[in-house]
Amino acid sequence: MLIKSLKAENFRKYHNLEVTDIPKRGVISIAGSNESGKTSIGEAICFALYGRTFFLDEKSLDKIICWGKDVAEVELEFETDNGNTYKLKRTITRLGGLDVSLKRLSDENSEEDQEKNTILGEKRVKEALSKILGFNYDAFANSFYLVQRELTSPDPQSDAIKQMAGIGDYAKITTQLEASNVENKAKLDEITPEIETTQAALDEIGLDETWLPELVDAEQTLGAEQKDREELVGHLNDNEQLYAENSSTYYKARNRRGLFGFLSVLFLPLSLLLWLFWVATKFFPDKLEPIMSNLGAGIQASLNQFSHTWLLPAAIVSVVIYLISFILKKKANIQMANLDGEAATFASTLQNGHRYVTTQVETLLPERVVQQMYEKNKEKSTLLVIPPREQFTNLTQLVEDTPGYKAKPEELTAAVLRLTDALKKQDSDIVGLNNDLIKDIDIEKERSDKAGKLRSSLKTLQSVVNKCQYNIDVQNISIGMLQRAADDSITLFNNNIADISARTLPKFTEGRYSEIRIAEDLSVQVYSDEKKGYMDFDEISSGTQRQIMLALRMAMSEELSKNTGNEQQFIFLDEPFAFFDQARTKSTLKALPEVSDVITQVWIVAQEFPADAEIDKVINCPSEEAELLV
Repeated sequence: MLIKSLKAENFRKYHNLEVTDIPKRGVISIAGSNESGKTSIGEAICFALYGRTFFLDEKSLDKIICWGKDVAEVELEFETDNGNTYKLKRTITRLGGLDVSLKRLSDENSEEDQEKNTILGEKRVKEALSKILGFNYDAFANSFYLVQRELTSPDPQSDAIKQMAGIGDYAKITTQLEASNVENKAKLDEITPEIETTQAALDEIGLDETWLPELVDAEQTLGAEQKDREELVGHLNDNEQLYAENSSTYYKARNRRGLFGFLSVLFLPLSLLLWLFWVATKFFPDKLEPIMSNLGAGIQASLNQFSHTWLLPAAIVSVVIYLISFILKKKANIQMANLDGEAATFASTLQNGHRYVTTQVETLLPERVVQQMYEKNKEKSTLLVIPPREQFTNLTQLVEDTPGYKAKPEELTAAVLRLTDALKKQDSDIVGLNNDLIKDIDIEKERSDKAGKLRSSLKTLQSVVNKCQYNIDVQNISIGMLQRAADDSITLFNNNIADISARTLPKFTEGRYSEIRIAEDLSVQVYSDEKKGYMDFDEISSGTQRQIMLALRMAMSEELSKNTGNEQQFIFLDEPFAFFDQARTKSTLKALPEVSDVITQVWIVAQEFPADAEIDKVINCPSEEAELLV
């Protein structure tokens, strides 16, 4: 597993701790002075995973709560090899209350689906984490979460070395494993009949997971259809009344447009002629005189009198009449356009009504739902049968004639009456069918809930069975391994560690040492390339001893990671450079990301790091209680 983010509130000295953007490969440094909260970050990770820390067991966890606060919370987001991301959250109160949840996250799932993927409760989360991670607290604390302990100064007779080499009291362990197998088998015998009974009850229900969604979809579809039909009936009635009222207004406006259009056509050239004649008589009388002289004396006298008395008023009046006619014609056009728009809306409403009553609703519903409707109703509802087309033979023509008010109001009234009657009948059937669907949905929900409870019970029981069977299988394998490994476990252990250390140790020691060997008396020896032979551990400087033990730890952690199915794994090293000089610290930091393709994310706690060290994520802890957001 690899850590993606760590958040905590009121944990140890941190009121608010948030570490994000954590690289999958590389070194994450945690630096700070003594009592600055460096180790608290590792404790927060350990607490999130296992509900305890290396220094505090379950009985004294209230000490992790920040002074003066009542509740502490830690949230850890991590990723596994199969690409799944999990969010683990633990909360502890000053009174000892504990809450824990484990949620599998996915971008493709909705929030509801993610809630279904949430596991609650200490026991269930512990079982789930054991399956997801493949290792328990003891394995974690002795491999991936390394605080300073006896292995950093190894004693050939220490229990840690013996446990890692696998040469404990074989008989005692074998007896314990066999007793545990008996308990697990008894538990299996107890649970198996309950599983069979639960499975039989689930099979009896015969739940089809797709049926309830189809019913809900059909109910929602019919509900939408009912609403649309009710709205359409209202639109039809309103528009039909409006059409009747607008029809006469439309024709009056059209008559006014014709009248004023005629007047504007008539008075435009007339006003132009009068104004031309007035301009000629006013400004060019000498040009007009030859023409006037050809007229009779009486006509000439009348024209002269008219031009001096009435010509200008007549020209002005003709222009005024033309302008009034033009304006009234435009007004009539605008009114007709508005009325025509309302008629077009009515035509669209008529067309929608025709589409509704001549379309089978069954084409909108799931096929199985329609089949059930047929089976429940001896006669098909009006929803599922297209009304006779002869009822609406003239509707298409009416739709075409409605714009421009060419359709007669009484014909539209009759058509609207037929449409609304058909729509109301269908609406009544929708209500009946919807009620039936709601009853079916309620029944199916009850069956689904019952099946869900049975599945949950079955899952819980199967989880117990899986755990018991897993324990039996592992214990049987362990018994066999213990029985066979008494004589050659040291050799096997030595070979495995030697193989890995041959790759890691030279990088830590700059090529001076290349191999680790565990002797028969469990003492640690190191091969020196310079001396061309194995050296006892106490012959080496304390700094080099710690480099060697770090290589040994990394090798053991890599083995455990592979054995538990973790192809990529983080490791938390608390003060591994306590006795290193700057050069050794720098070379070790440079080598850490390269020593393993499995242990890729390396967390390191130290008071300080070399300024030019290659570090992928830097976390500087504050000297006083504060927030830490990185």
